[in-house]
Amino acid sequence: MTPPEKPNVDKYTRTAAYLVALLGDAENVVAVTYCVTRLRITLADRQAVDDSGLQQHPAVLGRLDGDDALHLIVGPAAAAPLARACTDLLALPSGE
Repeated sequence: MTPPEKPNVDKYTRTAAYLVALLGDAENVVAVTYCVTRLRITLADRQAVDDSGLQQHPAVLGRLDGDDALHLIVGPAAAAPLARACTDLLALPSGE
């Protein structure tokens, strides 16, 4: 589940592409929003998530499974830019 490398892509876009792949690809990600330190991700099928890959990814500092969303702790500096990169990549409405 490694997306192809693209030259001149910023680190948030590159990280978002990896995270989307680990989350079961674009078809599985329904919505992405964020708060101060987390990405809140609504998924179509939680079973499609590569849990081991998420746990090992250096951008993911922790994970919480909520009733309606998966929360990936990414830190205060990364939450907003990663959420924007994910919504841009997936052509989803912004969750700001």
